[in-house]
Amino acid sequence: MRFIKYISLIVIGLSFNQAYSQWTGTAYELYKNQKFEEAKVAIDSAVSSSERFDSQTWQLRGLIYRSIADDDQLYYRGIAMESFVHAKKLDSTGIYTAKINEYLKRTVLLYYNDAVTLLTEEIEFDKAEQSYNTYKKHYSTLVDPAYNFDQKDTEFYNAMGVEYLNKAEDFELSKKAELREKSIFYCLKTIAIDSLHYQANYNIGIVYYSIAVDYITSVDPEITIEQLIMNQKRAEEAFLKAIPFLKTCERLNADDINVKIALMGCYYGLNNETEYLIYQTVVDLYYISSYLDTYKKDPTDQENLKILIRIYTVTLPDSAEAEKYKNELHRLQDE
Repeated sequence: MRFIKYISLIVIGLSFNQAYSQWTGTAYELYKNQKFEEAKVAIDSAVSSSERFDSQTWQLRGLIYRSIADDDQLYYRGIAMESFVHAKKLDSTGIYTAKINEYLKRTVLLYYNDAVTLLTEEIEFDKAEQSYNTYKKHYSTLVDPAYNFDQKDTEFYNAMGVEYLNKAEDFELSKKAELREKSIFYCLKTIAIDSLHYQANYNIGIVYYSIAVDYITSVDPEITIEQLIMNQKRAEEAFLKAIPFLKTCERLNADDINVKIALMGCYYGLNNETEYLIYQTVVDLYYISSYLDTYKKDPTDQENLKILIRIYTVTLPDSAEAEKYKNELHRLQDE
């Protein structure tokens, strides 16, 4: 699951006057040929000469430093932004303002792209959030002070929640707890901005549901009665926490069978027979055709027969059908 995308960047070429100065011209030719390290030397010479009073020289310096990709990339990116800012100050007529603003915007967006890579590919949560916060700081300072980050925040924080939830699946129970709490934390940050964010509500509901199931199923063989009772209580608390978020998802999308299954599981865990049967019936109606297909393909599948017997006995009562499958099961068991 991915809810966050790279922002594609394109290089916007400079349009120098034919009579550009020596060092700047040399740097420009090297830049066009992607010889960025050599271009950096030339452009630094330019800004140390009388060419430093030309806005285009500083624009080119920003583009060159932004293009250098090595271990000091973030350092060079900072120099690039400083160069663009200085280029704006030298642009007294405002002729290059729009272009420089675009350079700044695209440079700042690189921090957002870094955050995406760090989160979804390198799984570096802290670094990803740091890069995202840097993106927001520079964007509001250098690009648009009035920009509303709500949409970006919901995308990023939800992605953080998703990745923490995904990572939790790779660890044993003791380590899962910390990662699940992180997932809940970031999904709640999403919901604080958009209370009807479907994925964030679903993720929280599933996290609490999973926590409850683990309390019930992951039991130490040497556990005491007191601990067993405490686990049951904690499971009930987790089921109760899951329900409001899953109910929100149900209101937003009544057709999502996964939400129905999760709610069914919650009410089963809480021994709420009435609500459990409501959702079990919905789930059985959804899957009944697949169970019948399985029976046609393999009438000796005893587990499938047991499901059909349960369905036609409890949720979709049909005594004739229930008796039919009971007889089939008994015949197989007697063989």
